[in-house]
Amino acid sequence: MATDIGRRVRPRISLASAVVAFLLGTLAHAVDQVLFVRAGPIPLLLTAPVVATLLYVRVRATTRQQVLALLGWGVVGSGVAVLGVYLRVVGYYLPRPLTPTEMVLYDFGMFLWFVLGLSAVYVLAARRTGRTAIATLLLGPVVQAAFGFVTILLVETGLYA
Repeated sequence: MATDIGRRVRPRISLASAVVAFLLGTLAHAVDQVLFVRAGPIPLLLTAPVVATLLYVRVRATTRQQVLALLGWGVVGSGVAVLGVYLRVVGYYLPRPLTPTEMVLYDFGMFLWFVLGLSAVYVLAARRTGRTAIATLLLGPVVQAAFGFVTILLVETGLYA
């Protein structure tokens, strides 16, 4: 059993698995949006790490322990990033309330930003080695949390008025 944990996972897994995970996460996000008016963070927190980890494993052979660590870091890091975005944006006053369509677009935009941002970071990390790869992985939540600052930038520059 102990030797089984250290075995390498086969590289070059099918891209279809990441696409299916993304589509299932998007469906969960849409259902959450329909049921509760505002989509919560759960579909985002589950989809982003799974898609990113599948893409990482597609690029680089990893052990099962590394896969679990990537998933764990993805969930924890995404959770910290969501909290950072909420804390930054909650106290921020918009010039006018969001329309229902804008609310859906904002929530879906945040979902896409988090999933695609973490996926891009994981793919970049998979192509690096050593400390550079670790440093790249640690930037995942920073890239995700940038969503809050982009939102505020859009408001401050007058693009959202």
